[in-house]
Amino acid sequence: MKLSRCFTKGKHQVLSALLFSTLSLSVAYQANAAETFSFATNTAVSGLRGEAEKGFIDRLEKVSNGNIKIVPYWGGSLLKGNEVLDGVKNGIADIGFININYYPTRLLLNSAFQLFPEGPVSFDGKMQLYKEIYQKIPQLNQEFAAQGQKIIYTYAYLPYAFISRDTLNSTDDLKDKRIRASSRWLLNIIKDMQATPVSIPWSDTYQALDSGTIDGVVTNYDSMHRIGMDQIAPNILTTQKLWAAVPVLLTMNLDKWNSLSPEMQGYFNQAQQQASIDFGHYYENLFNNIVKLEKKAGYHVKAATAEEIQQFVELPAIKENKQLWLEQAQQKHAKAPAAMLDKMEEVIDNALAQDKQS
Repeated sequence: MKLSRCFTKGKHQVLSALLFSTLSLSVAYQANAAETFSFATNTAVSGLRGEAEKGFIDRLEKVSNGNIKIVPYWGGSLLKGNEVLDGVKNGIADIGFININYYPTRLLLNSAFQLFPEGPVSFDGKMQLYKEIYQKIPQLNQEFAAQGQKIIYTYAYLPYAFISRDTLNSTDDLKDKRIRASSRWLLNIIKDMQATPVSIPWSDTYQALDSGTIDGVVTNYDSMHRIGMDQIAPNILTTQKLWAAVPVLLTMNLDKWNSLSPEMQGYFNQAQQQASIDFGHYYENLFNNIVKLEKKAGYHVKAATAEEIQQFVELPAIKENKQLWLEQAQQKHAKAPAAMLDKMEEVIDNALAQDKQS
């Protein structure tokens, strides 16, 4: 009898131990099972954009203690640059890099940044400005929501630089030259500078410059240097105040975002804040580092004067662009577009004033 009771007791202990072990393994598996997200971008891992985007990925995985894992598809290997908006909307990728310039109609409201050619010089100034504008102008986030996505990370390009195959001592030297620019707003300004604006895909720009199909390019300084345009057009006119105005954005599929727990959403918010601080240090040194490398290579690098910057921001095309944008926004039945522009201008003017004091 005692032997039977001992056997039964021992059996129950074994079963309890097995059950506890199974539950423990299940809990451990659930704790260690990472939520995986695909990420589509058209940049390489190197350069300004690679530094920013990989930094965000790394921070996201770190702040979540490995509960979030990002599978990146670099260099357009999943979606080409102008395919990402639809790709994220349709769930082909959970997260994607968005270039606002690729979608002049669908992201018309967000394109309004480019109507203001002068912006803050410092990275912190740019980031604070972007944050304030998106907070004070809800239509911008609503436009992304209409495309089925939410902004989860923001960073900035370096300011514009002009490069030319020929002598470039001032913006006057661009007269009658064939200059490639990235957006209709910038193309209008190029025309106002008495140059010939040329619109060609970014992927064709290097070859066009190398072959002499175009004479020069205006683009953000980091992109121009990263792909070696300065090697074939070694005459560079840099600017600091003429910012590449549109923010660089990473967005997430909105349904995917809404399905996340508050804790998981919090990880994304934490990662954005921390990655922005990390990237800011890199950003603030990059401009001068490129200048040094180009001068060491024997390129002709000159900074635009304050007078040239002022002439640029006072070109008639600046006002014409705003009027054209307003007409298109009204046709799109945007809510109070004129008030939106006024608010954006107010925030930018305040940021410029603070930037001068710092």
